Amino acid sequence: MLHKLSMPFKYLNYRRGRTRLNTYPDRLYVESTNACNLACVMCPNGLGLMRRARGFMDFELFKSIMDEMAAHVEATTVHIWGEALLHPKITEMIAYAKRYPLDVEVSTNATLLNADMADRLLRSGLDVIYLCLDGMKQGTYEAIRKRADFEQTRRNIEEFVKLKVARGQQRPFVNVQIIEMKATATEIAEFRRHWTTPGVDAINVKAFDSWASQVDSITGLRLWEPKVPRQRYACPNLWYHVHIYWDGTLVCCDRDFDAKYPLGNVADGVMAAWNGEAMAELRRKHITNQLDDVPSCSKCVEWAWWHPTWFKSRGNAPEN
Repeated sequence: MLHKLSMPFKYLNYRRGRTRLNTYPDRLYVESTNACNLACVMCPNGLGLMRRARGFMDFELFKSIMDEMAAHVEATTVHIWGEALLHPKITEMIAYAKRYPLDVEVSTNATLLNADMADRLLRSGLDVIYLCLDGMKQGTYEAIRKRADFEQTRRNIEEFVKLKVARGQQRPFVNVQIIEMKATATEIAEFRRHWTTPGVDAINVKAFDSWASQVDSITGLRLWEPKVPRQRYACPNLWYHVHIYWDGTLVCCDRDFDAKYPLGNVADGVMAAWNGEAMAELRRKHITNQLDDVPSCSKCVEWAWWHPTWFKSRGNAPEN
């Protein structure tokens, strides 16, 4: 409730161009791990372009983040890069976060979603899950999600949904997701038909993310060119969301996939980093549109997905 009451103040901070904020972020993204078992063609990690060390967030660090922040944010996603289900304590992390009154979400490629993992996730208190299946044909899917098995992954998703229904659980809210890209465009209608089934709460056709056009081979997979306003405005993400990598590094968002522009470390507190000099300087750069030396921002068009209002932060993502 408190975070809803604070939304107008967050909006004022953004509209007035404040670089040091007197409000908490709206949403908390925490990278449980950047390790992944796949090699997806639309992912810098999957293409081997991520140079930062692979690792798993220490559970004590995760708890300290939650203890500081969870009472003040609307939701947390325990995933940024990597495959969250690889973390040996992922369900314990979810359960710990659920000690606080916030929604906990996770996104997974579902390749590791076996019966044991499904049971653990359903018992963890998880609020929202995104189950990603990019394609309705084996050839399409396995060309995109390299190292994955289409039939096995589809069965994993179907069995998870059946188990949720059998237990009579309302949560987690199940999103079955496909990324809209050249390779999947002709299979989206079939995807919608197939997954319109009890236990699936939403079918999410996710807008393609070019990762700020930093990788030509990824940008070339995009189905359509995004419509971008002529006048660039400061990316609201810097006023509303916080992104923390597995080692505690705070970054502007997941477009800085290699943490080339680190904004501090949360070892001394999330808010201390989020309101630190590096973050304030990046907000100033956005306000004045001086972003040539920030590769994760300079060519990015995803800022145009945002349209904050008095009571909502992100209002125009081109999804569904």
